[in-house]
Amino acid sequence: MTTKSPAGQSDSAKKAEIDFRPFLGEGALTDPVSGRMFRERAYLALIDFNELADSGIGFSPFLEIGAGSGQRSAALMNHFGADGVTTDISQGALQNEPYARVILGYKDGPWRICCDAHHLPFLANTFQFVFAYRTLHHFGNPLPAVAECHRVLGKGGHFFFNDEPMIGPIIRFTRGKRQLSDPPSRWQRWAYRYRLEKVFWDDGARERTLGIVEARYDLDLWRQSLAPFGRVEVEVSRRLKLQSNLEKPAFTVLLTRLVGGNVKGLCTKEDGETVNGDFRERLMCLDCGSGGISQRSDEVFGCPKCGREYPLQDGLIRMLPLALENSLYPVGNG
Repeated sequence: MTTKSPAGQSDSAKKAEIDFRPFLGEGALTDPVSGRMFRERAYLALIDFNELADSGIGFSPFLEIGAGSGQRSAALMNHFGADGVTTDISQGALQNEPYARVILGYKDGPWRICCDAHHLPFLANTFQFVFAYRTLHHFGNPLPAVAECHRVLGKGGHFFFNDEPMIGPIIRFTRGKRQLSDPPSRWQRWAYRYRLEKVFWDDGARERTLGIVEARYDLDLWRQSLAPFGRVEVEVSRRLKLQSNLEKPAFTVLLTRLVGGNVKGLCTKEDGETVNGDFRERLMCLDCGSGGISQRSDEVFGCPKCGREYPLQDGLIRMLPLALENSLYPVGNG
């Protein structure tokens, strides 16, 4: 399939700003701060989805990694009729998905699975569309997570990501050791106004003090991470809109390496098998690697081969490697 670069809005994507904004502005219920966050994230994702749909990208079935409360997945379902799964390693975040849907006025919600992006609990070639927002930089190295996204995609499927950082020597120099303050200073407010806050301040410094991984990848690591895909289209820097496949033309790649900035990408998987079958029937056991995982009761999914059980609570399945399960969700604290 020939696809258009996600960079640059088409007429229909610009139209989305008119169509989606009023809908997402309705129904803030009890928490105006969370409501504003849910609406903003869904709205910005819808602009991307509309552009991708205009390029002929298919969304069903989809998988979102690092979804938080799943508002983007819900938006994809309710505006584009897609069906799929929303995932995050935080069970608490996923438990907020019904609340986020109420705020957004959405009826349909995605399948929810608490899992690790390094160990996606699905057989290969299961999804047509995998996407992530502000997620990959929370890993010290993006290669394992991107490799998993590639594995679960079917032939001709697409991996889309946005709001990820690429660091270059120019930004390293202009930032120095300056950190963003809260509340922002007068100069920082000026920088936010012109979208320059990430150029002159390290926007991940505060998160790192809280133990949150805030990695900044250079062009070589991005290139290595996306290498499994047959086709790569990347836009670097919201302002400069440097578009490249990270290989050529040489001048664009050199400028991208020097400047860095926000990264948005659309990658196509050209090998593997085409997607076939219901994704709900393609769960994979993380212990023995077999398929056939199915619901055994109102409280558990189970593997028919090795007997491993995965808890089900309030419509949310938790599927983690056993060591991670015991570390994050020990018995009695599930």
